[in-house]
Amino acid sequence: MFILVNGLLAGLGLAAMLALGDGLFATQTFPVLIDVSYVPGMENLPSIVELLIHLLISIVLAFFLMHFYPRGQAAAVAKYLGYWNLGFALAYVVFSWLSRTSMSWVGFLIWLLGHLLYSVMLMVQMERQR
Repeated sequence: MFILVNGLLAGLGLAAMLALGDGLFATQTFPVLIDVSYVPGMENLPSIVELLIHLLISIVLAFFLMHFYPRGQAAAVAKYLGYWNLGFALAYVVFSWLSRTSMSWVGFLIWLLGHLLYSVMLMVQMERQR
């Protein structure tokens, strides 16, 4: 239940951050996050279903992030979350290409900040659980 709730909350926080960034800076990060039209059979899904798919993926990622979370030194935690965020940075390029959305440095920065927020939200909960 812990992972389910925190995965949902962190996923919603990420979606809200990207939507806010898109509204403020006219970027296209939220569509990159939820677009699944490149998956065969999912071409015409409603946006709410795409968001629910994103939240399901958020729960799965939260499970792995929390399952392998290093307990101990702050340096190990920082390195661990750094690797996760490097993966999220690479995901921006891949999913932007797949969804045929234009990439920008501002969009990339918003994507990184949103995923940093996602990681920190999960990290705070892991630290509280200790």
